[in-house]
Amino acid sequence: MSIWKETMRSGFAAMAAAFTLTSAGLAAAFTVTGAGLIAAFALTAADVASQELELEPHQELARDLFRELIEINTIESEGTALAAEAMARRLLDAGFPPEDVQIVGPDDRKVNLVVRLRGRDTGRAPILLLAHLDVVEALPSDWTIDPWTFTERDGYYYGRGVMDDKDEAAIYTANLIRYKQEGFVPDRDIIVALTADEEGGPANGVQWLLENRRDLIDA
Repeated sequence: MSIWKETMRSGFAAMAAAFTLTSAGLAAAFTVTGAGLIAAFALTAADVASQELELEPHQELARDLFRELIEINTIESEGTALAAEAMARRLLDAGFPPEDVQIVGPDDRKVNLVVRLRGRDTGRAPILLLAHLDVVEALPSDWTIDPWTFTERDGYYYGRGVMDDKDEAAIYTANLIRYKQEGFVPDRDIIVALTADEEGGPANGVQWLLENRRDLIDA
């Protein structure tokens, strides 16, 4: 019987942020270049396994968002609404105006979250960052742990979606919140779209946005 197991290993990369886990704790670096945001989230087994990590508030936020997303079941039959609403609440609480935090989709279950961080009016096109909230099926009988519980063990993260693709969704959301909290204003708008049905299903989020709400993601 195949075991459905995902681990977040050293060196996975995602656009928009850099989070590095060190023996002193998570260290985050954010770089905006002319081409856009470039990011990497690197971690080592020894660092994660350390019992003396003291995380900064923004680092705690990133891991907390990651945990929250992993523990929301977003398989095709469940939909993405709960995950989208959870991230939307975080963004609104951080000070994003409601008009820049949009939950849209073909029905109440298959929804997409689109958030915009307003930049300076330089005439540059926005940057669009995509991640999907849905995950493939995870039968508890195929796992040695609960796939819907965020687990840290021996320097690895376990749970359905830790690599595909809730890591990126958490990174993007954490970065936007930190940018807002620190008053960072980029030289263009930054748009993050967290979408439904990338893994399968009739409501692929990117396709739906292109056909129905391109105004939210045009970049």
